[in-house]
Amino acid sequence: MKSVFSFSRLVFGFLALNLFASLALAGAFKEEEAIFNGKDLGGWVVENGGQFSVREGTLRIDRGTGWLRSEEVFGDFALRIEFRFLEEGANSGIFVRTGSTSHESETGYPNNGYQIQCFDTLEGDNPIATLIDYGAPPFEQSYDLEDLKKAYRPAGEWQSYDIVCVGESMKIWYNGSPVVTAGSIKNLEGHVGIQGELGLLEFRKFEITRL
Repeated sequence: MKSVFSFSRLVFGFLALNLFASLALAGAFKEEEAIFNGKDLGGWVVENGGQFSVREGTLRIDRGTGWLRSEEVFGDFALRIEFRFLEEGANSGIFVRTGSTSHESETGYPNNGYQIQCFDTLEGDNPIATLIDYGAPPFEQSYDLEDLKKAYRPAGEWQSYDIVCVGESMKIWYNGSPVVTAGSIKNLEGHVGIQGELGLLEFRKFEITRL
């Protein structure tokens, strides 16, 4: 009986997620908020020596480690991000529903959240757009590598993520294609953030719609 209940709750969660995602992407909710102002790092906190700067309207990772987090905490939301790799193989990540605490290590990455992979690769266990655990409870995810390959754009081209979190469910669109679905997301709120991982990337849009 327990497994039936869990399965039903999971199905309901994904149905609700798809409904909210469709409404959010269609602009049915209140106007999105720009959480990056294009001028400076106002509204953001640099953690553990992260190397971030703003140049000509873009937010840039200047190699280094550490991370950048929003001052605000968000629960259910739709997040639109536009980014590009400035070199092949550049590596970073987008943190969502992430606590403000970090590992006591050289990298100083968060120790209680989730990361959407922002690594210029389709290889390995965690290709671009997939979800990685950063100290948060275990979760479930599904993705199709062929879908990721079809959506992939090389370094130098602008790309996008649309990330929708509703309850314990998350869905990720990469360059307009729905590529990842995840469930059992136990952190129901947290910061949005960017990982510094020795790569060069820039971002020109961070817009969030509260659901």
